[in-house]
Amino acid sequence: MFLTQADGLIMGPISKLLGLLLNGIYELSSNLGIVSIGASIIIFTIAVRMCLLPSMFKQTRSSKVNSYIQPEINKINKKYRNKKDQESMLKQQAEVREVQEKYGVNLTAGCLTSIIQMPIFFALYNVIQNIPAYVNKVKDLYLPIADAIKNDSNAFEKLSEYKETVSNLNIIKMNNSNTNTIIDVLAKFDNNSWDAYKELLGGKGAVVDAINANMDQISDVYSFIGGINLATAPGFALTAAFIIPILSLVFQYLSLNATPMQSSGDPQADATMKSMKTMMKVFPLMSFFVTVNVPTGVGLYWATGSLLSFITSKSIHAYFNHADMDKIVEKCKEKAAKKIEKRKASGKKTFAEKMAEAAYGQQPQESTAPKSNITNSRLKNYNSSTMKTQSSGNVKYREGSLAAKANALQKFNDNNGGKN
Repeated sequence: MFLTQADGLIMGPISKLLGLLLNGIYELSSNLGIVSIGASIIIFTIAVRMCLLPSMFKQTRSSKVNSYIQPEINKINKKYRNKKDQESMLKQQAEVREVQEKYGVNLTAGCLTSIIQMPIFFALYNVIQNIPAYVNKVKDLYLPIADAIKNDSNAFEKLSEYKETVSNLNIIKMNNSNTNTIIDVLAKFDNNSWDAYKELLGGKGAVVDAINANMDQISDVYSFIGGINLATAPGFALTAAFIIPILSLVFQYLSLNATPMQSSGDPQADATMKSMKTMMKVFPLMSFFVTVNVPTGVGLYWATGSLLSFITSKSIHAYFNHADMDKIVEKCKEKAAKKIEKRKASGKKTFAEKMAEAAYGQQPQESTAPKSNITNSRLKNYNSSTMKTQSSGNVKYREGSLAAKANALQKFNDNNGGKN
């Protein structure tokens, strides 16, 4: 299931899409004389970040506009400060949403950037875990070696014995007629692995000749600055590859702190924001430990993406800090008014309204239909006349229900002369 591309309902298609993009970038760069997959990953990361740029811009604009209209929101919060009942909380949230909707503020839109990045990260892991499965020119370098191994039973047997110590691949049974599974194993070889495998073969033969003819080109493909092998995980060894997880940690920290925390004027909201900011400091450490244990190429993507995120965040904030916020807010207000009018005409609800209904339940609406005495009164207010009215008809009560028990109690009272 490697060259043998990644499967799965979600990750499979995303991996194939990213593989096509990476293959196209590598084809272009190799035609220009750049054969390192590392350069292709950096270009690929820039392309992905450019696609996410509009979402980041909208997120920052919503944040800036929300800060601009904060006095209006503070008035609402002050109005309901000491009211903790559910009705008041619902009204408070509805009024805050109304103000935010009035100015086109959508703070949840910023989640899109983070949500999109996770499947990209895991799909890219699948791609870099076995680059020959997705990049045609790289696969072509392994084909002569794989074909030679297929035709040499001894070489295939040695590879089958050696594969577990080289790659941690969960290939239950290798088949010497399947070129893909052979390349799956070979794709995990570093220079030491190639040398060890050639030694197992006695340093001669058709397989060794094929390795010698293609090993330098394969090494160049996976090699990055300082001889870093992008196909293997750096681990905690003090090698040149260890710089990638460190850069990932540093750039992730800078990226998360590129957005200044602004006071909302509401002590409770500020305290919540401060707690979230503290929790976010854990993310760079998570980034470090993840990139230590995945192929260095994935870490390169993560580190490059974090650096680009820091640069774009700083640039966008600099733009809004020097922009005329009055004009921006007015334009957002006009656009929001058109959007509200269109939504009301369609009868659709906003995401925030749907979430509020899911959390608190839809508020009951007053009905113009006449209501029965029983359904609108508490059990302690039930009287003999109302119960008789209900029991005189063909009313059926669910066994064990409150109504059934009340009806049984009423019958007992009636049979005993109305005495309790």
